[in-house]
Amino acid sequence: MYSFPASEARQRWSDLLDHAHREPVGITIRGREQVVVLDADLAHRALAALDDAIDRAAVDAVRAELEDDPETLPLADVARELGIELD
Repeated sequence: MYSFPASEARQRWSDLLDHAHREPVGITIRGREQVVVLDADLAHRALAALDDAIDRAAVDAVRAELEDDPETLPLADVARELGIELD
């Protein structure tokens, strides 16, 4: 990843934006990375992937919890007890 000191980023904002369309650009203050500027499409895809990963982890946690619960019954068993036909 390319990096710009904040003072240089202010002076060369147009160059920074051009570079950010090709790859993420880190902005540093006193040598420490503070923020990253990246192409909007890449940011949206990355955030969507992160949301998907969080959702999958939540589903996996619930499934694991249900598998460990001795009172959990399969849907087919509950439907049969209630006289409901599943398609």
